[in-house]
Amino acid sequence: MKGIDLVKSLFGDKAISFFSNLSKEDPNAVVPRGRVVNVYITLQAENELLIRHEGGEDISLATIGNEKYPIILYDKIQSAWRRNILAILRKDYDKHVEEINKLRGNNNTWNCMLRPTSAAKKEEEKMGGLCRECPNCMTFGFAVAEEAKYNLKSRVEGDLFIATTPEQKSVVVRTFNAVDDVTKTTFIETEGSRTGSLFRLSLVRSGTIFVGKVSMKDVTPAEFGVLMLSLATIPRIGGNTTDFGNVKIRIPAVILSPYEVSSGLDLFNIAKGLESVDLVNAKVKEKVKNYSKEGLVYTFDDLGDTVVKSLTNNGEVDHEIVSEAWRDGINLKKSIELFIQSKK
Repeated sequence: MKGIDLVKSLFGDKAISFFSNLSKEDPNAVVPRGRVVNVYITLQAENELLIRHEGGEDISLATIGNEKYPIILYDKIQSAWRRNILAILRKDYDKHVEEINKLRGNNNTWNCMLRPTSAAKKEEEKMGGLCRECPNCMTFGFAVAEEAKYNLKSRVEGDLFIATTPEQKSVVVRTFNAVDDVTKTTFIETEGSRTGSLFRLSLVRSGTIFVGKVSMKDVTPAEFGVLMLSLATIPRIGGNTTDFGNVKIRIPAVILSPYEVSSGLDLFNIAKGLESVDLVNAKVKEKVKNYSKEGLVYTFDDLGDTVVKSLTNNGEVDHEIVSEAWRDGINLKKSIELFIQSKK
């Protein structure tokens, strides 16, 4: 399926003006044009979540009014999102190596990855492994080495995700018995010493619902399709995803606007206290209708599910839209280089 056909089937012809056209390289395309896809999200924990941010706490909490609520910063969503989109791109690439390499203009093997690297002497951790040419890099952005010409800011920006229920209802403390890595037992005594230990974790309770939003800016129809597919199929987030982290992401509403509309806190205020995802989604859909003068408002049972069904068949992702997203990203890369050259 072509990207423009997907957008028309979801939103109609009026929506096309809110998406970028990168069918060819164009230095004017690199300048923001006020084309924002506001995506409203409900995220439900399908088992317990280990959500850690900077600091020593297992759970990050926001004090709103007189109560504390678990929160998920967007960077946790984005890291899982980027890894998921890379997995989708790699699977497609393995089946269409020659075609994608021709688009790239390069015959070396493409391999993009998120690879944190920590410099010596406890310097700031840096991100390596990014190819700076694929749909992942060209939508989420990248920082480059000193010899490169530019950094690329993400065209996908996120908001704070806030639980709809307070800490008392949405956090559970578990005690675990650590298994010794060598003996694979929880208790052993040798030469007067023991291995194995008890430890406790604060976890987001299964069933907890979070509300938040992301904004996609100046993306093409094909980029939108690949982004939505990978967002809707994020399987896990947080720490220790071997044991924890299963989530289900639903998308009840989208607003196409010249600017960002609403926020995670705005959604929280109308969903506060609700424990049913259907009720939360109903409240979100009711809320976004208030913004009908600020953009084109669309509501769905679950837009993510609709996109997944449109772009997959028997476990295979639609290659046409992935290939188009590759073309758009590479044309953006060339357009940026032309734009830089024109300003010298």
